[in-house]
Amino acid sequence: GYINFTIVSSILINLSVDTLDWGSGAINSGELNATLYTNGSGSGAVYRGNWTGENARALVVQNIGSFNCSLFIQTEKNAHDFFESASNSNEEYKINVSNKDSGSCSAGVLGQWIDANKTSGGTKYCNQFYFSEGSNELYINVLITVPADSNKIDEQSDTITITGNVAN
Repeated sequence: GYINFTIVSSILINLSVDTLDWGSGAINSGELNATLYTNGSGSGAVYRGNWTGENARALVVQNIGSFNCSLFIQTEKNAHDFFESASNSNEEYKINVSNKDSGSCSAGVLGQWIDANKTSGGTKYCNQFYFSEGSNELYINVLITVPADSNKIDEQSDTITITGNVAN
């Protein structure tokens, strides 16, 4: 008898929480800006503004593939694309990746607020994003500082692209 089969390894990334929604709000009177940010599974925080953080939780990404991979994040916008403020110095759009499951990522820029990167390929946040159950989930937190001199006063949105590549 003869048995032959091949197991194909794959990179498969899943977003179990894929939407972050601050809703409508405004900067408090007399303030130069308002800062909104997520912090894991808790409600989002708002300073100097009146947005609700109720539906603003971090995005959650899982490695459900069959081997470890590196993790890159690219956005379609940066802070100035969001706000087009006159000063260009009072606006922020940053990403912070952290372990949801302990030890999900090793060797990367975990726990640091990094400017959103819209250039091709994005920013490498994790060198080894593990696939093992119980250590394969990360939070993607977002920080936005809305400047009072923004030239955009309507609904704003962005698409974040998350890519897993063969770990090196």
